[in-house]
Amino acid sequence: MHSTAIAQATPSRVLRVLAYSAIYVLWGASFLGIRVVVASMPPLLAAGFRFLVAGLALFLWALARKVPFPKIDEWRSALILGVGMFACDYGPLFWAEKRVASGIAAVISALIPVWIAIFEWARSRRAMPKRLLLGTVCGVGGVAALSFASGHGAQSRIEWLPMAALLFGTFAWAFGTIWSQKVPLPKSKPMAAGIQMLVGGTALTMLSFATGDARGFAMARVTAGVALAMAYLIVGASILAFTAYVWLLGHDSPTRVASYAYVNPVVAVLLGWSLGGEKLSLEIVLGMLLVLAGVMAVLGEKRGNSRERA
Repeated sequence: MHSTAIAQATPSRVLRVLAYSAIYVLWGASFLGIRVVVASMPPLLAAGFRFLVAGLALFLWALARKVPFPKIDEWRSALILGVGMFACDYGPLFWAEKRVASGIAAVISALIPVWIAIFEWARSRRAMPKRLLLGTVCGVGGVAALSFASGHGAQSRIEWLPMAALLFGTFAWAFGTIWSQKVPLPKSKPMAAGIQMLVGGTALTMLSFATGDARGFAMARVTAGVALAMAYLIVGASILAFTAYVWLLGHDSPTRVASYAYVNPVVAVLLGWSLGGEKLSLEIVLGMLLVLAGVMAVLGEKRGNSRERA
């Protein structure tokens, strides 16, 4: 949105604070919500259900507001991005959170802006900016520090496979973000997000049944707490926070809005420690600080290209 339009909008301070609170807290707390859900539900099935319901809700809401039905090429783009981003990022994230703390998952997920900046730099064929180099070194150092953190239960260290899965997911989301700039999508952001969630949720559900993941589902294990956590992921983290993010992009600078990338991990780590009984060791704190330093260095260089995680 142009600066003149922003000046004309002048939303209230209260509305602005509520919107920032949504992307800071709702997205930050979603990592603990995922951990609660996957403790009782198969991870791929849980991720698929989340995005099928959230995507359908956004899709129907957009149609009710007379948004044009997506064209064939827009559905094709949604297929590529829905599988490449939602399925390839959130599938590993849900699976990994059965094995690592939600706070650690959030810290690694915060690396997405760093990978986006690296992909953009590689495409530009220019010399690597010093801030990007610093951000990359800090980010990798943070992941290394987290790898020495204590694991769950009797594990002395975190397993490398869940860490690799989380990193793969961040790469997939970052690459999809770059790719999304080249493909046709509906102009309506809720419609664009809705059809991507629908496709991604469908892919995750199909993969769950194909791999036997869905066979681990038992309705008796879905307690009120699990159902509440899933409702939170659908309504709070996927619909409300996304809507707040889109609204903020129309009323504030991308630089300020992108601050969610280094606030979410702090919220997730503190909630996981205070409410989820997760360990808060020196390695975790060091890893978080290194990753956040890397993200801040990169966002300080160029912050207009970050994309939301629904």
